[in-house]
Amino acid sequence: MEYKIFKNLMIDSYNKSKQEGNLVGIIYGAISTYGFSDIKDINEFADASHPDMLYLKSKLTDVEIDVYSWELENYKIKESESTIYIKLKNKWEIGLMY
Repeated sequence: MEYKIFKNLMIDSYNKSKQEGNLVGIIYGAISTYGFSDIKDINEFADASHPDMLYLKSKLTDVEIDVYSWELENYKIKESESTIYIKLKNKWEIGLMY
């Protein structure tokens, strides 16, 4: 279940980055690192590489976060605020504007 939420966050944040251009993302796996700009098909990438860490940074607010798959509790997107809210275990919810 954890990886499914993590995978969905990767895909959603990648799509927001491509649409709006104000979100930077780097995906880390055991032996590889890829920036959003290096990825052509995020769905295929997420299924094939099975990464475990996602770095996100808002260009609008300079807020940044490291999201490890095992720490991610949940996330939500508020279109009206152009913000992705990420909740990690034992940490406050973080909002990243896109």
